[in-house]
Amino acid sequence: MSAESQKTAVNLKMKIVLVVDDFFNFRLTMKNMLRSFAINYIDDASTGEEAIRKLSVRKYDIILCDYNLGPGKSGQQVLEEAKFREYINYSSIFIMVTAENTREMIMGAAEYEPDDYLMKPFAKEVLEKKIKNIIEKKENFKEIDKSLINHDYSQAITLCEALMEKSPRNLSELMKLKGEILIKKGSYQEASEFYNKVLVMGDVVWAELGTGKANFMLGKYEEAKNIFENVITKNDKIMSAYDYLAKIMIKLNNPKDAQQILMKATSISPKAILRQKNLGNIAYSNEDYSVAESSFKSAVEQGKNSCFKSPSDYTSLAKTLVQRDASEEGLDILNDAIKAFPNNSDARLHVSVTESYVYTKMNKTEEAVKSMAEAQKLAKEFEGPISTEIMLDLAKAHIIMGDEDKGTEIIKNIVRGNHDNDEMLDNVRLVFKETGMAAKGENIISVAREEIIKLNDEGVNLAQEGKLAEAIAYFEKAAAQLPDNKIINANAAQVLMIYMKQNGKNEQQLINAKIYLDRVRKIDETYVDIPLLLSLYRELVPEVNDGK
Repeated sequence: MSAESQKTAVNLKMKIVLVVDDFFNFRLTMKNMLRSFAINYIDDASTGEEAIRKLSVRKYDIILCDYNLGPGKSGQQVLEEAKFREYINYSSIFIMVTAENTREMIMGAAEYEPDDYLMKPFAKEVLEKKIKNIIEKKENFKEIDKSLINHDYSQAITLCEALMEKSPRNLSELMKLKGEILIKKGSYQEASEFYNKVLVMGDVVWAELGTGKANFMLGKYEEAKNIFENVITKNDKIMSAYDYLAKIMIKLNNPKDAQQILMKATSISPKAILRQKNLGNIAYSNEDYSVAESSFKSAVEQGKNSCFKSPSDYTSLAKTLVQRDASEEGLDILNDAIKAFPNNSDARLHVSVTESYVYTKMNKTEEAVKSMAEAQKLAKEFEGPISTEIMLDLAKAHIIMGDEDKGTEIIKNIVRGNHDNDEMLDNVRLVFKETGMAAKGENIISVAREEIIKLNDEGVNLAQEGKLAEAIAYFEKAAAQLPDNKIINANAAQVLMIYMKQNGKNEQQLINAKIYLDRVRKIDETYVDIPLLLSLYRELVPEVNDGK
């Protein structure tokens, strides 16, 4: 036996494996196969829900998951949730096992990129070879993974480059990972240059996609548009290209083109719930209520066992049905939402607000007033922040019911918290359009945005003048008033950390800086200044694990 084979055998012996299948006999067969490879640590789960519970409390090196798990979560939804909740990382191995080979299944599962597929039935030699091949590819990624978990992107890139210099067999995977990390780090120009160097060596799809993403983040929308269109022309099954192309069309103020792109994408891969939601929202804003209805119905159906299930799927569908002159059906959907989210205060609030809107559209004033009163009561009792989406619906309901002052005041607060969020501002504009206040609403948005820009500039000027103590007091007050504004919170964190670098660490200031930093990451983890802020934080607390 070669040294390489011995090394692989040792690695297999120490691996922790989860087998997910709804048939006991198949799980038993799989476990016997794995034991024949000298693997000792094997867990199993009979449902998607059980698999997620086990993934949430234990780190598995290898997950072998059947696609069709009977009632409940599918294998695709297990993979979807495991990645979303970061139960698995880059060095984890996820193999999708299936007896199906339908296009919907393959495209749906491929959206979340399992490491490989196994078609039933298969020999144990096939399973062993697949596992060993993937382990061999991923063995180098352990240390990189640790850096990524800690959001230490600079260290992760350094580790990638060190491994790349050795010209390993998995050089392509390392290069692809380096590009992805550069994007996460916010080094978009560097990422673009790196991807272009790769493309000089050959026609590499992931590098082409990476170049498009980098150009998109740099605001080079026409260049990015050409790249993604070229990718789709060569291979119309690369779904992320459609998603980015739709985003670009929104940036270029072509929402109808964005809708057409997503309609094509969902026809190819209909089981991607987030894309269905996005298509529904864009179609609704385009007043194409037929497409919106179809998309939101898909989102509701797919969401029944998905981690992306949301009350807004139901309320969006209900509002769309109102536009389709099917208000009674809309009310039925809202009743379904309450059943789908029992004892959920967020859902109850969302449903009450939407009920008020539906009843108003039905000219049932008494019921509308009753629902609005219930919504206001729930809002006062609500623990924690109320989502911006619900607040927008609440504002719209107030305006439609004749309380324009209350509605516009809510919207002003939303704009103050999202003054740099183009997507949210477009949602605000849609509310004003639906309530017949388009021109007046534009003025309200402009005034509220200018107020925050001025407020932020005053704090930045204090910091630039070296008045850091004053800048801290200024931004902490602003952040208390605007907890959802990422720019204000980012600047609050930054001035605190710069002050501590100059004057020494202070425990309470460190706590405050971390609070502001966590807010920014929660609002927008792709925010371009996050790597800088994390780097400053690590300088003050070098051993910290600042992962989620």
